[in-house]
Amino acid sequence: MFHAKLLELESELLAKQESERALDQLMPECSILLDEIENEIGLRLADKAFNDWKGWLTFKRSKDSLIICRGRAFSIGGILPQWRAGFDVVNGADAISEYQRHFDVSTPQELDHLRVNFGVGATTRVFLWYGENIAAYRLIFQADMSEEPDKALHEAIVEACIWILTKPKEMTLPEFLGPQGLVVNGSQD
Repeated sequence: MFHAKLLELESELLAKQESERALDQLMPECSILLDEIENEIGLRLADKAFNDWKGWLTFKRSKDSLIICRGRAFSIGGILPQWRAGFDVVNGADAISEYQRHFDVSTPQELDHLRVNFGVGATTRVFLWYGENIAAYRLIFQADMSEEPDKALHEAIVEACIWILTKPKEMTLPEFLGPQGLVVNGSQD
């Protein structure tokens, strides 16, 4: 148990170091992968939405980082308001106007979220992180871009979204994802 925990921590540390290295230019496959995820989820922060919409939304923090979190519709405007997708928190409408003005928007602490980004080491890798409260991001998936990780990444995102919605109190995220047969930290649990 202790050895497995050390390997997990070491893997997470290496992934963080890789992801912190700046990518001068994204491989076209990386941009396509982010676009696929955005299109599959549907709404982006500040997109027009139905007045009763609640669901998942995405937004980009930088050229190589995509955030996925819960959102809902907010009325923006005066006499003829428009409904737009914002964070599923009380002040979610504030993020809409900030994002539209191209300010750097971050996910509120009370919203669990996922972050997809890339890093370079010997090869370009894709990472999926879980963010909760003010705790440091937890690495839940990593793969080499040359191995075409699209399907495995999509499965990991779906399972992590299920985790966020159901969030069993008696299980940690790796314990939840392990039985699903997903790759966590680059190894089979």
